Amino acid sequence: MIKIPLSNHIKIKIPKFTRKKRNKKANPDSWYIYKTELLLAAMFYKTAGGVGRIVLDYLLWKRSMNGVEEITLPNEFFYIKYGITKQRKADALLKLKRAELVIVIKEPGKAARVKLKIREKKNGKEN
Repeated sequence: MIKIPLSNHIKIKIPKFTRKKRNKKANPDSWYIYKTELLLAAMFYKTAGGVGRIVLDYLLWKRSMNGVEEITLPNEFFYIKYGITKQRKADALLKLKRAELVIVIKEPGKAARVKLKIREKKNGKEN
């Protein structure tokens, strides 16, 4: 342990942190993950495991940013960020489709487009 000798003439200045316009406190109501309902997340996790939960987060994130309902799930993003291969993602989408949680639109030669079938309820209203 290092001890700092303090005498009467040495004073330590502790900087004070003041909030400014730029670094104001964040509002958790605007976070898309914070607004995710627990039961909705649990249904996706129970149906398709961790991949299902990540698919739900991605769909909610894209919908909150772009407002688009039908979204493709890019293989590169899922593999680099989470280590999820195409096969695991396809298996999870199949399980979620069987459980009627998502709608999967497949066309030959194109990526599968995914749409949430279940809507989130916020404050007693469907959103």
